[in-house]
Amino acid sequence: MDHTLPKYPHKSTQELRASLFLFRLLSRRFIVHTSLYVWQFLQSIRFPMKYLIRYTGYEQFCAGQDVSSCAPMAEKLAKYQVYSVLDYANEHATSVIDYDHNAAVVLETIEAAENNKAFPFAVVKPSAIGSFELYQKIGAGHKLTASEQLIWTAMQQRFDKLANAAAQATVVLMIDAEESWIQDGVDLLVLPLIVKYNCDKVVLALTIQLYLKDRNLVYKSLLKDADDKGYVLGVKLVRGAYMENERIRASALNLIAPVCETKDATDMQYRNALQNAMQAVDKHFCIVATHNQSDINWVVDYCSKNNISLGNTNLWFSQLYGMRDYISFSIAKQGANVFKYVPFGPLEQAVPYLIRRALENSAMKSQTLQECLMLKKELRLRKLNG
Repeated sequence: MDHTLPKYPHKSTQELRASLFLFRLLSRRFIVHTSLYVWQFLQSIRFPMKYLIRYTGYEQFCAGQDVSSCAPMAEKLAKYQVYSVLDYANEHATSVIDYDHNAAVVLETIEAAENNKAFPFAVVKPSAIGSFELYQKIGAGHKLTASEQLIWTAMQQRFDKLANAAAQATVVLMIDAEESWIQDGVDLLVLPLIVKYNCDKVVLALTIQLYLKDRNLVYKSLLKDADDKGYVLGVKLVRGAYMENERIRASALNLIAPVCETKDATDMQYRNALQNAMQAVDKHFCIVATHNQSDINWVVDYCSKNNISLGNTNLWFSQLYGMRDYISFSIAKQGANVFKYVPFGPLEQAVPYLIRRALENSAMKSQTLQECLMLKKELRLRKLNG
């Protein structure tokens, strides 16, 4: 990364100070856990959250309450060639009403992406538009009852409707990953749609979580399948977001945990996946979704050594909104395709997302401290320059 390039061109000095204060809090795990208990209590007594919005981190990690309210933020980022993907932060869908509502919101984000170049992609979380339990049951190979089959068919129809809308709008629809015990069910629904819609261009891009054992082998198998069947494979490569849940569940059920034994093993698998992606970038689509500086540097160096443009339309980089801005804006300035993964939604719905982000940040203390360091450097530089 070029350290002479701008790191936070989109933020005022006041906004930088607020970000620094928040990340300092997130680096203290005790404060995070205490805050979560307070939030849970406030929710249990139905305290009106809107009065506390400025104290939640909502404005740091979420861009607005609905699609239209996110547009000013997206336009600001796009001025610096950093684009946005709107992710509806509703992580607890449990009914047909929820599923239909969430699918309708995703359709709205696809329409927004069709009409606004600041939004090059859309995203859907499978458990937001279909039954978690049914994904688990069908993924485990269990036979569905007649009523369950009707529900499953409705889930397929929602996905097909979204995929068709994305195809018509010429928008890439990313499919979020889920916990490992429902991922097989998700794949049974999604993979046939990828073959159907990715005939000559990327319409659907699935997410591969490389903290799970042998997922790079799955990726290699999918690349081969795409070549054999003549479709374009689209993937988003991530380390993963559910490690703690995976280990807790495996321990409770006396199972071998599906996650890699060590961070080094995860890092190695992620790097191998990057190598496979870069070797196939002339035909297949890849989003390098990571906050890991060394991985991003590796991809940039690989492109330089192999005469691959950082602006290759099959190669994108992604970081979360409100995090690693110093990476996003620097590589965008070098000509890379970059987008921020931007959650949005009413505060009450976004709280589970904010809780998960707070826990992830407090667990990754070294990265949170690095965030603080970069923010302090930027503030010092601005002070020196008047």
